[in-house]
Amino acid sequence: MDKLRYDDNSLFQTMAQGAFYQSADGSLVDVNPAALSLFGLTRDAFLGLTSEALGRRVITEDGAALAPEQFPSMVALRTGEPIQNVLAGVYNYDKHSHVWMSINAIPQFRCGETSPHQTLVTLHDISELKKVNDIHTSRLYLMRFADSHSIDELLVEVLNEVEKLTGSVISFYSVFDEKSRLVTHKAYSTRTINSFCKMPQKEWHYSETSIDKAGVWIDCVINGRPVIHNDYNSLPHRHGLPRGHAPLVRELVVPVKRNGVTVAILGVGNKADHYSEADLNTASLFADLTWDIAERKSMEDALRRSQNQLIQANEDLEQRVIQRTSDLEAAIREQQTFSYSVSHDLRAPLRHINSFSAILLEEHANAIPPEALDYLKRMQLTSSRMGALIDHLLELSRVGRTEIRRSQVHLSDLATSILRMLQETEPHRKVEKLVDPGINCIGDYHLLYQLLANLIGNAWKYTSTKTSATIEFGKTVVSGHETYVVRDNGVGFDMNYRQNLFKAFERLHGSEFEGMGIGLATAYRIIERHGGKIWAEGRVDEGAAVYFTIPTPPEHNP
Repeated sequence: MDKLRYDDNSLFQTMAQGAFYQSADGSLVDVNPAALSLFGLTRDAFLGLTSEALGRRVITEDGAALAPEQFPSMVALRTGEPIQNVLAGVYNYDKHSHVWMSINAIPQFRCGETSPHQTLVTLHDISELKKVNDIHTSRLYLMRFADSHSIDELLVEVLNEVEKLTGSVISFYSVFDEKSRLVTHKAYSTRTINSFCKMPQKEWHYSETSIDKAGVWIDCVINGRPVIHNDYNSLPHRHGLPRGHAPLVRELVVPVKRNGVTVAILGVGNKADHYSEADLNTASLFADLTWDIAERKSMEDALRRSQNQLIQANEDLEQRVIQRTSDLEAAIREQQTFSYSVSHDLRAPLRHINSFSAILLEEHANAIPPEALDYLKRMQLTSSRMGALIDHLLELSRVGRTEIRRSQVHLSDLATSILRMLQETEPHRKVEKLVDPGINCIGDYHLLYQLLANLIGNAWKYTSTKTSATIEFGKTVVSGHETYVVRDNGVGFDMNYRQNLFKAFERLHGSEFEGMGIGLATAYRIIERHGGKIWAEGRVDEGAAVYFTIPTPPEHNP
């Protein structure tokens, strides 16, 4: 039995995890070296603690003191039930900080007794694990915080979090401009402003400071690496603190670097014990995180402004489109009214002129003097030309109003058909007709037929003086675009007047050729409505070529 007790005690003393016994009356009975290391006490000092004194050294996760009766060992003694995995921070005098532990309390009973006579308390140091978890939690919290707060509010909240994670009580965040060598203050933590720094905001010495006038924290910028001053008062190069500045015991300052250049610094100070490498890593992590989030928010703000400007521009554009659509509809209505007037109001007098002229010529020609008869014939011819002119004007008007119904159009077949019809009307003419086979496009069949009828009709007309005429229809490539061409060897035209070719009623030839000057204007309107281009080239007495493009709409691309 003695050997068994010896073995148990030996195991107890050599356990890697902390452990101690507490009796039913609350007194501490025994403790192993691992537990003494966690508490930072000697064996005598620990065993001399009362349960109340022990409880006062313990805090909950939210920082509140754990009441003695709620300490796991006391609960286990009171209930007789094991208490497991209680998270608590126990103050360590050597480290001047709390060590976070997972505490278990196991009640022990003597034979035949229903109440425990003591409890075994085991302590698992989870400080590092908790710190990693706290850092992760803080990072997630700050990223969510950034979504609904300004950059200035974010900086303050970052400092508040870094203070909690490093055990600091003051902190600041500043930006550094490499070109001007100026440090500009951006934020202090909430506790720094409310409890420590008594300067008016306008006197904050970090508002804008050149590095040669800054405090010892500027070593971080000058050397380009983090600095830890665990004994501020011993620094020989310290400048002293400005009026109203928080008292300074120790500080840790880390740089934020981008592309090898320091752009910002984060500093914390007055931790109860010395700053460590772990504190430095934590501060550096959040300094970088802050810069990244702030940079992202700046870009998001700029993007949001751009989006708002784009929305406003779209709304303005939509209003302009509505206005212009209304103007266009009004213009179309006016054009339709004009067309109706031309079609009905002008045709009626012309019909009367033609009718009465015909009656006079048929029934009273013998009674009319020759000179008057000539005038009457001229009047009838002129009214006929006026009727033809009205027909062409209406045709030009309809081209602008007709709905485009796109389908595949076989241009080669249309050109061949038009040339055959023209030949049938003048069978005596000898014209060489050259049509490239298989030329197709996507467009409105009726409008494109009218287009080719006008262009090929012009070629037929202006080659009428040639004994050996040639008219071609083909396809080529101009500036990378598929282009169609109607070419002839007729009278051609002077290129100096090419800007007038596609204007209504503009004619480059005299009365020896029939026409109203509407055909090419109509052709221009048809191509314009198909989204293409049309132009002409020619030389006097050497022929002409009219080129045009008809883009394929995106919905018809393979």
